Amino acid sequence: MVDPILSPDGNFMWTGTEWIPAPPNVTDAPKQSAPNTFTMNDSVMSGDIVHNTVVNNDATVVTTAVIEALKHLGVIGANPSETVTTLPPEAVELPAAFQVGDHVEYYSPTNERWLDRCKVIGINADGTYEIEVPYTDTVQIKPAVIIGTTPGTIRPASPPYVVGDKVLVNWKNYGTYYPATIAKDHENHTYLIHFDDGDIEDEVEWNRVEKLALESPEIQEYVEHISEAEFELIEAFKVFDDDNSGMISASEYFKILTELGDEPLSPEDVMREFQELGIGEDSEINYRELAKYLVGSEMLANAEPRKPEVLIQNTEIRDGLLYGHAYAHPKLGDAKNLRSSPIVSVTYDERATARVETQNTVYIVGPTGWSVRPEDHPFNVQIFEPGQAVKVEWQGSWWDAIIRERRNSDYLIHYVGFESSWDEWVNPNRIR
Repeated sequence: MVDPILSPDGNFMWTGTEWIPAPPNVTDAPKQSAPNTFTMNDSVMSGDIVHNTVVNNDATVVTTAVIEALKHLGVIGANPSETVTTLPPEAVELPAAFQVGDHVEYYSPTNERWLDRCKVIGINADGTYEIEVPYTDTVQIKPAVIIGTTPGTIRPASPPYVVGDKVLVNWKNYGTYYPATIAKDHENHTYLIHFDDGDIEDEVEWNRVEKLALESPEIQEYVEHISEAEFELIEAFKVFDDDNSGMISASEYFKILTELGDEPLSPEDVMREFQELGIGEDSEINYRELAKYLVGSEMLANAEPRKPEVLIQNTEIRDGLLYGHAYAHPKLGDAKNLRSSPIVSVTYDERATARVETQNTVYIVGPTGWSVRPEDHPFNVQIFEPGQAVKVEWQGSWWDAIIRERRNSDYLIHYVGFESSWDEWVNPNRIR
C-alpha cells in the first residue's frame, strides 16, 4: 500500500489532484517510537516561552522547563499563536536573469506554495517574465512576473543543494532552523535530512533549507548557541530518563506536573488534557523533540519581528497611503481593495521593483505593478526621440550612441562607430 503524501504539519493529504484534510489515523508515528508514543507531531507549539535555556541536572530546574514546555505544547492549555520563522539574516541567492526556456518555480498566491514544472516563455521589455504554469487539467500563462521569493514571483527550479552539504533546516516547518547535513536527494525535490543532534527528518522541501555560511561569524554564533542550548537541555531531561531511551513516561510527567514545582496542577486538569491529546498512562514523550521546541521558542521570543512581505498590483500611492490588489496578505488574505497604513519608505532595486514599507508590512510592487507610477519611479525619466544623440552605459563605460526606435519604456540604440550588430534595446537607466 502506498504511503499517503502529507503536508509538513500532517494536517492535509494529497489526493493526486488536491489537498484534503487528513483523517486522524493517517499520520504515522515517527520511526523508532513505541506504538503508544506521544511526539511533537501531536500538538502545535505556540506562544512565547519565558525561561532560561541554560539549565543543569537539577530536578527542580528541569521541572520548570517541562511545565513551561507542556503549557506551550497545548498539554496544559495555551491559545495557539502565529509561528514566526527565525534565522540569522542572509541574502537569498537568486539569478540576475532567466532565459527563455529556463525551468522555474512560481509562488502561487492562490495556493500559497511553490509550483514547479513552470517554464519561461518570454521576456518583457520591462524586465519581467512571461511563464507557463501547469495545473492538473490546464496550463496558465502569467504575463508579468519577477524574480524573487514572495507570492507571485519566480525562482530557479533546480534545488541548489547536493548530498553532503552542511545546511540549516527549518525543523518540521515549525519556525526554527537547526544545523544539519543533506543525506539524500529525492527525485521529487525533497531531501532526507540528518540533523547534527542525531535527529532525522525525511521529505523536507528545499524551501525549508538554507545554506550554512561557515565563513559568517553571525551564522557560526547562531549554530553554536542553538546547539549548546539544545545539548544542555537534553542533558537535563535525561535526569528523568532512567533507561536512556530518549523518552519520558507519561506517568513521570503526571508526577512532575501534579507534585513538583511552585504551582503544581490538579490531577483532574492534567488527566483532562492528556485525554484530549490521546496520551495514555503507558505513553511516552520524546524529550529530544521537546528540547528543540524549548530552544526554538526562546529564540523566537528574543528575535526581532520581521515585517511580512506582500505582493501587490494595480498599485497607487495617494496621500501617503498605498492602494491596490494585495495577494496572500497575512491578515486580509486576497485583498482587492487594500488601503495600507502610512508609508514609512519606498525603495527601488535595479529592476525597478519597489519595496513599500509601512508600519507593519512591506509591499512588493513589480515594474508593471503600478496603475499610477510614483513621481520618483525609475521609469519616469526623460523621453528620448528617434535620431537623438545620447550616451549609453555599457559594461561600466559611457559610449556615444543614436536612438533608433522607442518601444514602451525601452529604446533601440546604435553605437556610433560600430556595426549594427552591436545595436541593442536598453532601458532608460542606461541612457543620458
